[in-house]
Amino acid sequence: MQQTGKMKREKPFGCGNFSVVGPVKGKLGVFGTKALFCKSYRCSRCRPPKLRDVRARISAAAETHKLNRMRTDRYIRECWRKMRVLLARQFGKSLAFVGVLEFQKNGNAHLHILVGQYIPQKWLSIAWQSIGGGRYVDIRFVDIHRVSAYLTVYLVGDKVVKTLELLPKRARIFTTSRSIVLYGKKDKSGWWMRRVDIGELYDAAENHSNVRSVPVDDLTPFGLELLSYFESPPFSAALGNRDVIGMLRSALPVWNHKKVSSEGSGEVPKTKP
Repeated sequence: MQQTGKMKREKPFGCGNFSVVGPVKGKLGVFGTKALFCKSYRCSRCRPPKLRDVRARISAAAETHKLNRMRTDRYIRECWRKMRVLLARQFGKSLAFVGVLEFQKNGNAHLHILVGQYIPQKWLSIAWQSIGGGRYVDIRFVDIHRVSAYLTVYLVGDKVVKTLELLPKRARIFTTSRSIVLYGKKDKSGWWMRRVDIGELYDAAENHSNVRSVPVDDLTPFGLELLSYFESPPFSAALGNRDVIGMLRSALPVWNHKKVSSEGSGEVPKTKP
């Protein structure tokens, strides 16, 4: 059988080549259009801003939970799991903590742990050895207002790249106790994904406002920035196949929202390609 036509291939997801569109809080009749980045630590484009964000969130969590002691050990995650059991038995409760994983050049793993509980050095050394963690344990006091500076050493540059190279895909470079939430649940904002580059939507829209661009590593050598966000009245390319009447009904509560985001774009939901 002879094929008379070509099937349209779906555009594959790539960092920045899809967009999310939706109503802007507190701005009647205004749409926001934002480039959809992958937000992966392994992406050279997304890693720097994502690391800045997670450092800020860990610093805020450390201050809230009084995590001002840093422990540095060579061990695997299973050892830390066993250690948490011993700590809970010793202090009668599960301890709040934030941990950042690091691999040295020789392949040895470190897990830098921030805790808020004073732990005697002697007890810690004995407990750590009892689970096969090794003889050397380091614990020290950290200025709670300088947690971000301490973490910067482990969450920036070549150290992060080296750690990500040795980690399995989707493995986390940091971990927290259940009592600590770095990323809270986002409110529904009525935004949707479009498998269209933000540049195409920008060309199709009229009366642009609040246009923003971001510097990215792959464009910096050329002195260019990447279009990341703009606002405009509703337009057909942004809607795609969506029902116009249904969209307007769902957008009205957002447009009538009294509190306007400081970014002007409201909350953008997590959208999977």
